[in-house]
Amino acid sequence: MTKDNMLKKIKTLAERVVEYLGIKMIPIEFDDSIKDDSRLILRPLIMVTINGKYQDNYIECAKEITHELRHLFQIIWAFTMNDERARRWKVAYQNPISSEHSNIVTDVQGASKYAAQEIEVDAFAFTKYYLEKYERMKVNHLSREYEKIIRKYLEINYSIL
Repeated sequence: MTKDNMLKKIKTLAERVVEYLGIKMIPIEFDDSIKDDSRLILRPLIMVTINGKYQDNYIECAKEITHELRHLFQIIWAFTMNDERARRWKVAYQNPISSEHSNIVTDVQGASKYAAQEIEVDAFAFTKYYLEKYERMKVNHLSREYEKIIRKYLEINYSIL
């Protein structure tokens, strides 16, 4: 599949996700220079970038887009709502731990801090929930232990999904 065809296909998915989340569509592009699998860019323009290594893998693109759009939803929720979750997410976004600035493959402590953030667990959980329920994709985290955390989060926080 060409890069343009994949972009068209994933933009269609993204339109469904943003409609579900009640947020506006943002640009999506591939970028071979990012270290992460994907990233929500906030400046100078809000957009999702996906590592170019996934341009031929729809399932990975779907997971990355859904995850990053959930982060956008979290930011909007944190700064527009006035509930306990909004307050926690607002604090989390004031000083988030980014996988971009740590080696989550070799730095176990850094990886644990990154993965333990509620905003990350929530984004992984939403990705699993949405893609399995609405897109009929099977989504499991590579770590069995983290998958257990995701499943527990889904049980407890079903109302926000």
